[in-house]
Amino acid sequence: MSHPLPSPAPGGAPGRRAALLAGVLGAALWLGGCAALQPKTPEQVVQERAEARWAALIDGDFEKAWTYTQPGYRAIVKQKAYFRQFSGAGQWLGAQVHQATCEAERCTVRIRLTTKVLIPPFAGRDMVGAIDETWVREDGQWWYYQAL
Repeated sequence: MSHPLPSPAPGGAPGRRAALLAGVLGAALWLGGCAALQPKTPEQVVQERAEARWAALIDGDFEKAWTYTQPGYRAIVKQKAYFRQFSGAGQWLGAQVHQATCEAERCTVRIRLTTKVLIPPFAGRDMVGAIDETWVREDGQWWYYQAL
């Protein structure tokens, strides 16, 4: 004797909804994974490296900031001595990368820098300005160009 199949629940069978949900989630993960696999543009890479370098400078981690300078500079200026080039006229409060414009082996990065002035007559005031940095590609990696 055969038994009739139960009637589907309103809105479709629970198994079908679960399968549909799993398919949608799988597609979303796949699409997200594809976006993550897209190679970054030189501008994106340089922006990330510039932000990381400035975060190290603001934190006073000059040894880490030194690691972002080009290899030729690092061969001459040792990591422990890098901090000596920075004077005590101001304290960096924040840096925001606005734009990176790249050519084949060189990028110009525009940064909005906020600094607290430490010397009179403007001591204690915050100043905001823009600076341009040069980044160069060497051996497949982007480096902050530090002049000697």
